[in-house]
Amino acid sequence: MARYDCVDTAISKVFYSYGKFVSRHKLPFLLLPLVVIFASMGGLYRFDVDDNVEYLFTPVDSRSREDLETLKEHFLAGSEGVEFLPNRELDVFLSRGRVIVTALDGGNLMRKEVMKEILSLNEHLTSFGLQVNGTTETYQTLCMKWQGHCIDNAWLHYISSGLEYYDTLFNLSFPFSTIGQQSVNIGPVFSRLETHPGSDVIKEVKVIRLVYSLSAGQSNRAEIGASWEDIFEEQVEDFQRTCNHIRLSRSTSRSLSREAAEAGFHVIPRFAATFCMMIMFAVFSCIMRDWVLSKPWLGFLGVVSASFAIITSVGILSYAHIQFNEIVALMPFLVLGVGVDNMFIMISSWRHLSLFLTVEERMGRTFSEAAVSITITNLTDVLAFVIGSTIKLPGIRVFCAYAGVAMIFVYVFQITFFAACMAYMGDREASNLHCYTCKKVLPREESPNKFYEIFCAGGISKDTPKAVPLEHQITKFFRLLYGPFIVKPVVKVLVMVGYLIYIGGAIYGCTQITQGLELKSVARDESPAWIYYDEEDRYFTQYGPSVSVMFDGSLTYWEAETQKDLLDLQRQFSHNTYIYDDPRLVSSWLRDFQVYMQMSASSTVLNETEFYQRIGEFVADPRFSQYALDLDLERNVNGTITGILASRFLVTTKDMCNTTREGSMMIKMREMAEESDYSITVFGAGFVIYEQYVGVLPNTLQTLGIAMACVFAVALVLIPHPICAVFVTLCVISIDTAVIGYMSLWKIPLDPISMLNIILCIGFSVDFSAHITYGYVIAPVENPDLRSASALHNLGMPILQGALSTIIAISVLATAPVYIFRIFFKTLFLVMIFGAAHGLIILPVCLSYLGKWMPHKTDEREQRFISHSRQRAGSPERATYPWDQMQASNSLGMTICTTEPVRVTTV
Repeated sequence: MARYDCVDTAISKVFYSYGKFVSRHKLPFLLLPLVVIFASMGGLYRFDVDDNVEYLFTPVDSRSREDLETLKEHFLAGSEGVEFLPNRELDVFLSRGRVIVTALDGGNLMRKEVMKEILSLNEHLTSFGLQVNGTTETYQTLCMKWQGHCIDNAWLHYISSGLEYYDTLFNLSFPFSTIGQQSVNIGPVFSRLETHPGSDVIKEVKVIRLVYSLSAGQSNRAEIGASWEDIFEEQVEDFQRTCNHIRLSRSTSRSLSREAAEAGFHVIPRFAATFCMMIMFAVFSCIMRDWVLSKPWLGFLGVVSASFAIITSVGILSYAHIQFNEIVALMPFLVLGVGVDNMFIMISSWRHLSLFLTVEERMGRTFSEAAVSITITNLTDVLAFVIGSTIKLPGIRVFCAYAGVAMIFVYVFQITFFAACMAYMGDREASNLHCYTCKKVLPREESPNKFYEIFCAGGISKDTPKAVPLEHQITKFFRLLYGPFIVKPVVKVLVMVGYLIYIGGAIYGCTQITQGLELKSVARDESPAWIYYDEEDRYFTQYGPSVSVMFDGSLTYWEAETQKDLLDLQRQFSHNTYIYDDPRLVSSWLRDFQVYMQMSASSTVLNETEFYQRIGEFVADPRFSQYALDLDLERNVNGTITGILASRFLVTTKDMCNTTREGSMMIKMREMAEESDYSITVFGAGFVIYEQYVGVLPNTLQTLGIAMACVFAVALVLIPHPICAVFVTLCVISIDTAVIGYMSLWKIPLDPISMLNIILCIGFSVDFSAHITYGYVIAPVENPDLRSASALHNLGMPILQGALSTIIAISVLATAPVYIFRIFFKTLFLVMIFGAAHGLIILPVCLSYLGKWMPHKTDEREQRFISHSRQRAGSPERATYPWDQMQASNSLGMTICTTEPVRVTTV
């Protein structure tokens, strides 16, 4: 028969020797990790937080960023500090303040007394001063201007001029209203309005948005603008206290960044609570009724070991100037929950060994038994983070870097610091010392009274039978009740039927996925920024942002055929479900140039020289000067126009009511550009954000595919049978499918945070499936049902503890005031529930059906130990295993048989 366990055997032998070595040299393994921790803490002096929301949550090297750079080569972006129009901006977070106004009574804002308060608000916000180097800066000096005037909220000046003549204003039309001598689109300003029957004249308005755009320019002006924004928020808040009629929500370009920077600090108290709960869980999990065999301090030290890994990771990456961010604030909860899993595996291995073995021998065997299992799980966890670090979202990359380094040190500290602690606790146990007082106590059989037996007694006496199964009550539950129950034929059939229903629901859920992280999700619930973006999403989606359609390269613009083609393309871009098909909502220099030529020369037929001459006159005309922002003109040394390097027209998006529609609009516009015979680039300021919406699913699938291949490779090498690798990989696929499907049914979108958890699901899924599969392989029995029961007896408790520890660690995030943290809890909760269900229910049943094709690993593993150690005279090689006593009837009922009375120590 082929041998597949060469790697497993080699690792087990190495760790067997290593465990014994640690037992002989405990102090260095205890102190050296502490030196590493204290050295890494020096990096905390360089700790810094990255709060750039646009950078963290949008893909790098994306098509949108490339298109943005292409347009910036030809056109102004809006941040240069020169005259500009906001509808042509290319950066989504230009410096500005914004206010959404609603009536306190929910009524019409166009009432005279309400409008007076809005005008007073506008006067207040445009007049407060900011002292800079002895001069006073106000909105009037900092605002974005066009033709020498601030461009925002021009309609308010029109309103103020007629305010005294009307009780309710009724002479504004929607969406276009004549203000001064110009027709202005007020669609992005008013919402929840009602017009008079049969007319476009506004009757009432319930929501108004005011915008105050700044002109940044040089770095010092940008800093002044940032200071103005901070004061702006304070002024809005102060004004709100004096309002009698209106309610205000506000935001600036810095609001989300500030929220992202502060989010991590909001969860510090929750992490403290998690730490305390994890200690309590670990301590109680390690307590038995036997006060010598109990290991509460070892449980505590296991949590401390995981905490050391968190500190070390943050310190080392701070040394490397890798900035902390809002998503990384989730890392401590994850690492603390997952980091203690290995502790439970090692303690479980220790408990299954005979008490008559020496501490050194028990350490060797513990490491030998647990080595492959904890190596597989840690390796796959780290691989999941390594693969996650290749995702194009910087926030996810940095999280994976922090978490990956932390998981490496979880493993390192587990086999050094925690191993030394386990050896010390083994010495205490061998000396029959109380687990709390470390005083020598009597065994339970020799207790002088009942009080002593309950609170002090423990350990073994000289009269204790040599083969004594001393087990935790949960382990006993898996041995006596759950293992025999799960392999009954009727139960197995019910499990498989339930699994088919479960996987069917998951597949259905996968067809209901929504994508994208909304901007408000970055902010704390009910914070000013969250309220503003929530109201903006509800009220101001009908008229979306403009999209630039740019023609690159030299075109024969003066030819009638070229002009006809360009105007036809303009109409085609307007004729789709995402764009307004209204000439007034299309900013077209060519269309208006033809109008200009008809007015000035009564003809549009020009040769090349005349065309460029007329273009210069056209953009110099104040009526059409805005089109200078849409033409990149080539000039000679004399300033004469000799060509057009690039041109664009702008269209207005329609009903951008959700992330799916925004992403679909971007894709549709790109498809239309690619179908054209011209070199066209389409771009809107929001495209950098939308890229995340359309890229998250392909990125997730690609990353999952790579991760699956890595998991299969690791399992194939480390688990001693190739079919086991197949089982593990299929389990991972099944768990991931379920997480994605039921996540969507739980109304969780596929966004960077849920994508992160789906990737982490790879590592955690391996934790559950690899433990049971490995336990099945090494079970020294041949009957598949007994092997499943044996695997559950040995590893059911640590799997249950591992799932519960992670759920406890993240449970405090369920009520966190930040959407990102709550989504992290929900998706990771699904991972733990489905993972534990596979490890404890589905996989044991599948193995009992299909495991007969996997040859069992016999007790030749015991010979490995015999060749490396010298046993105490008369002591058994190992504790009595449950499968040594099981008898399987034809009905697969199981009984426990003993050859002599034994004492079973339970909780």
